[in-house]
Amino acid sequence: MENDDQGFQTYQPFGKLHLSPNSGKKTYLPEVDESLKPKDKMTFDTETNAFLFYQKFSQYTHHGVIKSKWFVCSREGTKPLKAIDTSKKIDTSNNGSKRKSVRRVPSIRTGCEARMCVKLMPSNLYEVYSFNEAYNHFFVAEEDRHLLPANRGMNYMQEQAVNALSALNIGPVKAFNIMRTLYGGFDKVGATKNDFKNFKRDLNRYISEFDTDMMIKRLMRKKEYMPNFSMEYITDEGGVLRGLFWADEDAKRNFSVFGDVVSFDATYRRNKYNMMFVPFTGMYNHNRNVTLGAAIIGNETAETYSWLLNVFRQAFGRAPPVIVTDQDPAMKEAIEDTWPESRHRLCMWHIMDKLSAKVFSCSSF
Repeated sequence: MENDDQGFQTYQPFGKLHLSPNSGKKTYLPEVDESLKPKDKMTFDTETNAFLFYQKFSQYTHHGVIKSKWFVCSREGTKPLKAIDTSKKIDTSNNGSKRKSVRRVPSIRTGCEARMCVKLMPSNLYEVYSFNEAYNHFFVAEEDRHLLPANRGMNYMQEQAVNALSALNIGPVKAFNIMRTLYGGFDKVGATKNDFKNFKRDLNRYISEFDTDMMIKRLMRKKEYMPNFSMEYITDEGGVLRGLFWADEDAKRNFSVFGDVVSFDATYRRNKYNMMFVPFTGMYNHNRNVTLGAAIIGNETAETYSWLLNVFRQAFGRAPPVIVTDQDPAMKEAIEDTWPESRHRLCMWHIMDKLSAKVFSCSSF
């Protein structure tokens, strides 16, 4: 390791040093197999294949970027990259002048002329008409080569692993750490944590419009292969989900034993689709809550509650003897129409919670 003219620490090149006899200019010729080097009159059927070929060559040196139909080094040109201003603090000790904290960028333009140029021929093939393999700067160190964008990428197995682990509530960062342990190091994975997070972000963005369909299909498959699993859903005229109910075998077993008194109430907070979660809850012998079923609904109208209570009866075969709710008039109307044989009672917690407010408002007159 040594310092270059700008004072940055650089690595020795993985190639041969060549000095121009006339100008004394230093260039570096990468030591790669001849089959990887572009040659004059070489043809490619597409521009992408031309880029991939040059990318394979440049992974041993430095990653290349495409400009029109020129494949050049990222240090091509003479204009240096701008340093990054990380803060704009005022230094009061120096007459109030601004003092900027600047982070130096080690990757600068060096006027590198390494490139491969292709042109489109009448045969719709891209032909190499110029190739220069000489670099005028040091190459990336061996231990850092896997961090180059040209050398990073997730394979199909890794993408499937991130998708499968997300179903177990394992995020992309933990998925990367698992891959790092399995592969034996960061450099063996072939991608970084940011690559894993970006893939998960893009995956969520892709399925954002189809997540409801995916959930319905998943529950339908459970209903098909699990005889005691129940699910029903309802949509509006535009095909938008309005309500979904499901209950598994454990919920039905709990209802058969602890289903004498059932409480249900829509949650106050809604999800990003403006839908509410509605759990059906009972109580077992140790005075603990037990789930008897669940649903999500789009509104709290009597019509929606009537549909929900009907599918509940279909799933469990009967209505509970006692149903406990809050003072929602839509719930009261739906219960009277759908479960007339059930005894409707109001929740004591809601009564005591509102009692102080009601008494205070009456005493103020």
